[in-house]
Amino acid sequence: MKRFLFLIILTGTVGAGAVYYRSAAQQHVSLNTPKTLKEAYRNYFPVGAAVGYDALTDSPGVAAFISRQYAGITPENEWKPKRLQAKEGIFDWQKADKMADFAVQHHLKIRGHTLVWPLQMPGWIYRDGDGLAGKTLLLQRLKTHITTVMQRYKGKAYCWDVVNEAISYVYPDPLDARTDSLYMIAGEEYIAKAFEYAHEADPDARLFYNDNGFEWSKKRDKIYRFLKKLKAAGVPVNGVGMQAHWGIEGVPENYLRETIEMFSDLGLDVQLTELDISLYPKRKAGKILNAHDLAGEDAAYTEEKKQRQADIYKMIFRVCRESKGKVTGITLWSGYDWPNYLTKKLRKENHPYLFDEKLQPKKAFYSVTDF
Repeated sequence: MKRFLFLIILTGTVGAGAVYYRSAAQQHVSLNTPKTLKEAYRNYFPVGAAVGYDALTDSPGVAAFISRQYAGITPENEWKPKRLQAKEGIFDWQKADKMADFAVQHHLKIRGHTLVWPLQMPGWIYRDGDGLAGKTLLLQRLKTHITTVMQRYKGKAYCWDVVNEAISYVYPDPLDARTDSLYMIAGEEYIAKAFEYAHEADPDARLFYNDNGFEWSKKRDKIYRFLKKLKAAGVPVNGVGMQAHWGIEGVPENYLRETIEMFSDLGLDVQLTELDISLYPKRKAGKILNAHDLAGEDAAYTEEKKQRQADIYKMIFRVCRESKGKVTGITLWSGYDWPNYLTKKLRKENHPYLFDEKLQPKKAFYSVTDF
């Protein structure tokens, strides 16, 4: 029970930064660039952006910018289980529908994000009276949620992050050693069932397992072993989403190529689903860095850092272009710089995307479009 209560405490959601979106839209910005991302990658794969509801409804300038530059969107928070079904059987479609309508109106592809996220599920899904639900009840609730959501957006969302961040950094097993009530109740079975339910709900949708930490070989290999097992068992998983929240140290080119090949050889589509390049390192000497570790890092967005960031983006996009057919999409975790989770977490300025806070293209933008 203590583990269950701890999970419920952790299940908050990240705000969409509505106030900042409005201030950006009020700027007199030029949306014209020599070549848009949409145009540059038309013959390779869609390049999309994660956006919040407020960006599209309160900020006409941002909405026009997103629809012009990007080929697709990922709803940042509005399609997550806690937002859609905070209370059992009561779905709130208002914001989710408006985001879907925006995408359809502007001919944008939609990545559905996300159907199941172990650490961000509504608390009722685990409960039966005063205790934990049994496996049968839990799976029934998952099926109802997945089926209802997917059938509503059938023909609009071309792919889904069916399960998000279910695999921990603990090696080599169990699958997830965190306080995860889905795993506690149903073990690994809930993941396979989620994909089966999703395929039944929309047989034409591409179904992804989405996670972070692919830059760490131990976690990457752990994800690989698990997806290989799912594929061998006939589970209908079609792709792997590499979140790609990477630091200014980047990732080695050969390692990125190797990773793409590994998962492609399993018969999986590979997508970078939440790409951003922080101005600060994510790892040093084999250690994952936290805010305390970065306290002494210089927050200035210098020309050197801008160039370094552009070089990393250039390499990533080039490798993905050269892996056309294996890599089927790239999504930035924002359309432009704003005080998002990276800024809040590090308590420092961060400028991780291709466009600045005034929606102007940065060096990084030109590094991925001039080829």
